Amino acid sequence: MNDEDNDKTTESPKTEPAPTPLISAADVPIADRPTVHIPEERVYPLSEHARQIAETWSGTSRDHLTGLLGEDGVAKRLGIAEQLDVEVYTDGGDGGTDLRYRGATIDVKTVGRHRSNPDLTVDAYSPLNADYYALASRIGETDIRLIGYAPRDFVANAPTFRYEDRPYHCVEQEYLFPFF
Repeated sequence: MNDEDNDKTTESPKTEPAPTPLISAADVPIADRPTVHIPEERVYPLSEHARQIAETWSGTSRDHLTGLLGEDGVAKRLGIAEQLDVEVYTDGGDGGTDLRYRGATIDVKTVGRHRSNPDLTVDAYSPLNADYYALASRIGETDIRLIGYAPRDFVANAPTFRYEDRPYHCVEQEYLFPFF
């Protein structure tokens, strides 16, 4: 056993946000993480939906499209693509959940192409309503890489940081369960 392996086995679970996965998303090489292609004919309706959201809420249609593509990618991977919520809410929100899978709720967080090795960040100024939080990364116009996911307790116990005077939970990839 080398020192690096020993470091992983001696960390006390009490210092972690929650018990860590046996294999974390950080342990999976980027080339082995699932990539989901969103067909071009699916992108147009999602673009229109993103435009409608941007008209009623803050954010750009491009940012909303990135989020919708991430949600669609996770839904496709789970085999529930037909469940993608395409309703436009007047308050801009969806109640903090994007998908339902096997009785659990999932909130998908998607980062744009400017972040190559992201961690999961979740608003700490809103209630954590989802059972799971998934991290996706837009790696092309129509391609999404699935990074990992964490249960609500991981997110709730994760360290927080402030950005533009708002608090956010940050779950490092080391604490994310990988998608297989």
